[in-house]
Amino acid sequence: MFKTISINPSNPNPACEALLTIWDDINVKVVVLDPTSELSDVKDFYAALFPQLGTVAPLAEDATISDRGSQRTGEAWMEIRYDPKIQNAYRHSSEAQPLHTDGSYIPGFPNSSLLCCVTNAGKGGETTFINGIDVVNALEKEAPELLSYLTSNVVSHSRSGDSRHDRVIDKKDGIWTVNWNYYCVDNNVDQKTKDIVEKFHTFLIQSSLIQDKILSVKLKPGQAILWKDNEVLHGRNSFLANKESERFIWKCAFDVGNFL
Repeated sequence: MFKTISINPSNPNPACEALLTIWDDINVKVVVLDPTSELSDVKDFYAALFPQLGTVAPLAEDATISDRGSQRTGEAWMEIRYDPKIQNAYRHSSEAQPLHTDGSYIPGFPNSSLLCCVTNAGKGGETTFINGIDVVNALEKEAPELLSYLTSNVVSHSRSGDSRHDRVIDKKDGIWTVNWNYYCVDNNVDQKTKDIVEKFHTFLIQSSLIQDKILSVKLKPGQAILWKDNEVLHGRNSFLANKESERFIWKCAFDVGNFL
């Protein structure tokens, strides 16, 4: 499920090659890149590695724009930065963020998301993950009818002018996949689907089997983390912050191993 790769800022090539190799392992879903020395500019360091690792996607959004349909900026990077002045945006709050996938509403979303950490001070703020197969196993034991619906019916998601129509849980090429964001489910889904959406949202929060399988990773300054967005759900623990930007992480959508 989880691997850490040490990366030498003076010679990052071996770590890049290791990441590409590890990415092909179906059992690995989450990878941390851990620099062996301090980085002068975290974002620039990882951006310089993109040509060796794959292709970045221009899918950044600006949460300060009130109209969600207009938040897409056309840039690659966006801030996940504590700023209490920006309301109604998880990426700028200190609240816990429920489990979800980033590409829930974007057709053809890249195979990973990437975070790189500038600072992560204070208590809490861990990024949380759960393997898709662990979600399936929990549903099989505690809510088999819910699992049956989620694997048999399309649940549409929409935001920022995009719409994606996919099953929340599916099995593709022998791998369980997930596509889910409670807050991005299309408003026009029928009442049956709305009821299912509420049940699954509650299940992910309340199930002890889900909680037991969650992996929590607190990034340190300079570290980056990538995960297979359609194979795991991820979220964030709440955190204590006393000042703006006390937690500051850069984020982008990235296709590992796919080169244009």
